[in-house]
Amino acid sequence: MKNIAIVCDVMKQDLEKIVETKKIQNLDFIFMEQYLHNTPDIMRKELQEEIDKVGAGYEKIILGYGLCSNGVAGLKSARHEIIVPKVDDCISLFLGSKEKYLELFTKDSATYYFCKGWIEYGGDPYRGYLRWTGREDRVPKGWIRGKERYGEKRYDEETARFLVADMLKHYKKIILINNDDIEEIHREYLDGMIKFLNEVLDREMILEEVKGSVKFLEKMVKCDWDEKNFLRFKPGQEILQEHFFK
Repeated sequence: MKNIAIVCDVMKQDLEKIVETKKIQNLDFIFMEQYLHNTPDIMRKELQEEIDKVGAGYEKIILGYGLCSNGVAGLKSARHEIIVPKVDDCISLFLGSKEKYLELFTKDSATYYFCKGWIEYGGDPYRGYLRWTGREDRVPKGWIRGKERYGEKRYDEETARFLVADMLKHYKKIILINNDDIEEIHREYLDGMIKFLNEVLDREMILEEVKGSVKFLEKMVKCDWDEKNFLRFKPGQEILQEHFFK
């Protein structure tokens, strides 16, 4: 029987590439919009709706999420086992392990992370600034997802800069995770963001590139669910926050 993975769309390209190269045939995907992370309660509701739709033709449900601000806490399936990576969020998945993320976190916790999928499918305050001030044409059209993520309002320059500064005031560094998929257009975007943030924050924001790994994502889709890295929930069993910290 096939499994089905309900996954944040920042992982879309990575997972589709893994499925193709590893010739995985027993897995289907449902990709969810990244902006749902902005409202964990809404994300939980929409994930539960997708879980409830999964029919008897599938054996297991894989959630391509971490705890994600408790966005998965409370989820359960009446008839399917659910598999969830035992991580706080997707940063560990793109780095290849929780240990790698903890290593970077210990060095500097005030870090904002990007990868190719996050740049193309995700959102960030700089992207919001471009939309709020009518500068969407500075990035590819597909990178601006509209009102769901940034709202419909337009702001004057001063207000938009204030909003960005307030959102990023505690961050010191930006890390770009490279899984051998970063192109010049992604670096150009972050270079523009860094220059803008240096002005807005009136200090130097550091940009660092680190080598990532798809090993964690490969384990997820190849059903290599070891107890160290994955949680398994029986039909009817509710996902709780405490499961991620045991």
